[in-house]
Amino acid sequence: MAHAPLPTTPHVDPAEALPPPRPYSARDLDQTRQLREHNAHIVTLDTRHGAGAILDSAVRSARSALRATLIGPASRDRLAAVAEAQQVAGWLAFDADRQDLSRRLSTDAVHTARRAGDRSAEHFALSQLAMQAIHLRRPDQALGICATVLADDLPPGVRTLFVMRRARALNQYGEHAKALDLIRETHSRHLQGAGPRDPAWAWWLDTAEITWHHAMIHADNGHWTRAIPLFEQAAAGRIPGSRTALNDHAYLLHALARTRTWPEAATLLHSHILPAHPTIASPRITHLLTRTARSLTTPPSAHDLSHTLTTTLGPTPQPAEGPDSRVAGASAGGDAGSDSGVVGGVRVSGRGCRGCWGC
Repeated sequence: MAHAPLPTTPHVDPAEALPPPRPYSARDLDQTRQLREHNAHIVTLDTRHGAGAILDSAVRSARSALRATLIGPASRDRLAAVAEAQQVAGWLAFDADRQDLSRRLSTDAVHTARRAGDRSAEHFALSQLAMQAIHLRRPDQALGICATVLADDLPPGVRTLFVMRRARALNQYGEHAKALDLIRETHSRHLQGAGPRDPAWAWWLDTAEITWHHAMIHADNGHWTRAIPLFEQAAAGRIPGSRTALNDHAYLLHALARTRTWPEAATLLHSHILPAHPTIASPRITHLLTRTARSLTTPPSAHDLSHTLTTTLGPTPQPAEGPDSRVAGASAGGDAGSDSGVVGGVRVSGRGCRGCWGC
């Protein structure tokens, strides 16, 4: 697979020669193990509680791990663990609605994975960049990344992931029938099970995740009544009370509000969203719930729901200002700045959304 040049990362001077990967050493193996364990712990915390409380720690850890590899040579496995740390931190930044920071970290992860010669880690980071492009309504960027990766010799689970990303992007491009064909293909591929070459990280692509993306295809098209049962199915497949479950319920609430299905919306709010929200710190979800609350103005039953939700959410969280934390407009309606570069053969911009269905 031919690679286009990537943008310069904030941590690596391309004019300086990077230390080449070295053979394993006892110290290197121990550091790799510790970093992998730390990454797994962060993923567990995020799945349960969201990114809010752990983002800064994850970013510091990823950058510290990278700096250590620049001081002296590191093994390929250790570099791959660093790429994983960067990718995980990039996901947390995405969940915290710090989209520019997320793009920087995910791009760093691609750099580090290529330095390690780890195609699997590279694919994971590229899938995250494609996901973010879809979230920000930039299907051209997502399609460019997917086309580059799908031309490679992929394990079954990785190909399934990028087929799903392509389905979402094509739908945003207006190719709705093709998108539905591809999401059905995604379901079918997943049912065939994992292959022996599938990476360990592919575990999270389960039926609930695919069903949520199926629902989002209908939501992107404004077909809320078609999205509702799929959001319900996705939520039923999550860990009860987790960040992933709250995410699905928040989107379900938004769909119910769009269809003015007030009794079901009230039941969902009181049974699942209000009990879970205090234990989960996900600014991305909170922004969606805030937008939903603002849309509930009439009739009186909707106004009551809006008041209950707004009171629970409190002031809308505002991401910190700074060079790494300008917020993209998919959730806040703002402008994330103009960082850009070429990743996976397509130019990626850090600017904000062009108009998300939930805004």
